[in-house]
Amino acid sequence: MELRVQLEVLINGEWMAVVRYDTAHGKPHRDILHPNGDQTKDWFEGYSLAEVLTIGKNDIMENWSSYRNRFIKEMNK
Repeated sequence: MELRVQLEVLINGEWMAVVRYDTAHGKPHRDILHPNGDQTKDWFEGYSLAEVLTIGKNDIMENWSSYRNRFIKEMNK
């Protein structure tokens, strides 16, 4: 079973991924994406997929503005 919850924001007419919760590497984790292509990974060892899905959905819904602002700030450096 796999999961993916991703926040994308529209910047200068282009949709850009900013944060993603997924199982792409065989284990649930969060990728904080940076404009330069780097990613910061946070692993969710010991959590079920349902728990990570709920955590990710809630995190993105509550913090989307902060994630967007951080990404834009990094773009403008």
